[in-house]
Amino acid sequence: MLIGLLLLHVSYQTPEYTVDYTGCIAAGDSAGRSCSDIIATRPGQVCHCEMTFSLDQAFPPRVFLYYALTNFYQNHHHYTRSRDDRQLQGMLSKTPSEQCEPFSYAHRGDRLLPIVPCGSLANSLFNDTFTLYVLSDGARARLVPLASGRSLWPHERAVKFRNPWGNLRERLTNFARPPFWSRELWELDPDNPDNNGLQNEDLIVWMRPAALSHFRKLHRQVDDSKAPFKDGLPRGNYSLHIAYSYPVGSFDGRKSIILSSPSWLGARSHFRGWAFLVVGALCLVLACVLAALNSKCSVGE
Repeated sequence: MLIGLLLLHVSYQTPEYTVDYTGCIAAGDSAGRSCSDIIATRPGQVCHCEMTFSLDQAFPPRVFLYYALTNFYQNHHHYTRSRDDRQLQGMLSKTPSEQCEPFSYAHRGDRLLPIVPCGSLANSLFNDTFTLYVLSDGARARLVPLASGRSLWPHERAVKFRNPWGNLRERLTNFARPPFWSRELWELDPDNPDNNGLQNEDLIVWMRPAALSHFRKLHRQVDDSKAPFKDGLPRGNYSLHIAYSYPVGSFDGRKSIILSSPSWLGARSHFRGWAFLVVGALCLVLACVLAALNSKCSVGE
């Protein structure tokens, strides 16, 4: 139980802040509509909105930005199997795996082409993007530099996800992108050529199915090599600019971003502490019951 109390104490001391932007109001929309309503009527459109918030405490270095989804069952059996592992390893074929249905082929013009990457899992790739600013009194907003999440294991890019040989754009001439995507596979990260194609970090992170319907995935990390963020995020006011294009209304879901500065136990998680407390309390109760029974039986003898 003492361990549980320690874990809870560390968890509650871990800085974390959540911004739910599901109903974010579209910038410049005269009717005051939310981005969720706009993209529901115009699928594929990118809506821009802004959320402001305040951090009451400073976040020490190694600040991570996660995106979180609720009511999204990424653990559904058919959904998790809807992929072609040989294709993800760079071995392209004109005949994708049957498991990718109904996202095996797509029309491009008058041609029906195989999809790369095929399947429901890749088609539903999370595609909202974020820009974060810190607001200073009497000064211009300062951009908070966000680097890639750096959350990949070496074997993922070396074995599980590999680009086909040669120029990626030329190799994909006779293939189609997933229908839900607004960008081609070779332009997922225009700022970093090495982070494109099937080895794109955001794609790889998304392709790891979450176990529960409410989950978070690591998206970016504050680049603490650049001043004035070497000491993490200061307390104060912030502005989050969102390129909003991922629909969640159809499954009654919600979207949020989470800023977290992990402790030596990792990101904030109250579950471990409460689990130790509950198990410890049960063991204590059982020990008392067994001691009472043993005392009663000893007196009877």
